[in-house]
Amino acid sequence: MEHLREHPLFIPLPIPDQITHLKYLEDVRYFRQDSWQWDALHSGRCTTSQVAPALGFLEPMAAKALGIPRSLQKGCMGAFHRFKKPALTTLKEMNNVLIEAKRGNSISTHIDKTSHTPNHDVRLDAKTSIIHEGQQNMGKDDKIWTTNTSHKFPFKAKYIPQISKKMQGEKFKKLLSIDPQLEKSPMAIRMGWGNAQEATAILTALNYLSKTHPGVRIREVGMCGAGLEFNATVGNHELLVGASPDAVIEYANGTLEALEVKNHCPFVPMSWFVPRKRRSSLKLKNNDDAFFIREMPLTSSVPPLYLPQLMMEMMCLGPQCKSAIMVRQTATNGAMILRLNRDKEWIDEMMYWLKRFVTDYVNEDKPPPDNFFWNCNTPEISKNDDELRYRSFVKRTKELADGVEFVDHVGHSAIQRVLSDSKNTLPLFLDQKL
Repeated sequence: MEHLREHPLFIPLPIPDQITHLKYLEDVRYFRQDSWQWDALHSGRCTTSQVAPALGFLEPMAAKALGIPRSLQKGCMGAFHRFKKPALTTLKEMNNVLIEAKRGNSISTHIDKTSHTPNHDVRLDAKTSIIHEGQQNMGKDDKIWTTNTSHKFPFKAKYIPQISKKMQGEKFKKLLSIDPQLEKSPMAIRMGWGNAQEATAILTALNYLSKTHPGVRIREVGMCGAGLEFNATVGNHELLVGASPDAVIEYANGTLEALEVKNHCPFVPMSWFVPRKRRSSLKLKNNDDAFFIREMPLTSSVPPLYLPQLMMEMMCLGPQCKSAIMVRQTATNGAMILRLNRDKEWIDEMMYWLKRFVTDYVNEDKPPPDNFFWNCNTPEISKNDDELRYRSFVKRTKELADGVEFVDHVGHSAIQRVLSDSKNTLPLFLDQKL
């Protein structure tokens, strides 16, 4: 992400130390997503990772209707416990914890003191008192990007750093040094792939949109929505929301879109597919953690699990955000670019059921039963109406997810990635020679 922040078409956020005062609640959006301040803002707040669980979408019946895989049906208790935690709700609290505590070092921080911010115009909103100072250009020896001047070069800027055989070897040695007892699970590895590839997928959107929409910029953003009137007036036992898009797309005409990227991990454990009897012949008898590359064709739809996330991001960016772009990127089959339009009626229903989750379960300190909302635990007089309303909401969610706008498919060769010092693409496995 640090290198992406240097791209000439990417507008970075200041490092947290440069934020000296919050004048408005919405100013918290200027804390980077890799800062401890951003983490602190999640306490007691319904953010995008908890929307689907709190809506009951990960319960067996709703998940089945939405086509959500069993492996992702993790229930709602994470959201239940999150919402019970104390939250930062007022400007005074936010300044005391996020600004003043930082100065007094009373809260352990994760700010990289050596990081810097490139000399771009951050173009902060007029209604903010954030100070963005001390910007520096990188030295010539540390240059990350060069602006493209050749019509033959396919990208807006050329990425300078390359990976040498020595660096690749060091990565492999580090991997081998990991204690076998501490190895990550296959699911953790797949999640790690998504995090590691996030900046590459954002760059894919930037390169594509800079060709189709001259003047476009991609802006880094933290948690949005704190300044919404709804959030600014809630009490101690009411719903608080927030959303952190992977970035915000700013078009030359002033239009905004939320940007969300999803990277589909190509690594699949052989033990998932190879029968145990065949593992000895494949030298897998004592190595159930061997992986192979397997990528399924992408469909031009948004997985229903992610639709609440996109809608929450649009809502938290404000009424000027009318749509969201999702980039679904693979390791070998390119990327799919999709657009979801804002749906006010769906957002209103989302907020209704999220508030119900808080009032019916969180405030009552009562863990929700399986299939809550689908089988409503309400007085019989309104039970049928509630169930019909909720099931209609689930059905509409599936319809919206299946009906998104297909923007384009970006071929594998049109995705900009780091190269080796021999100008080759890097292997997906660290134990493969360059």
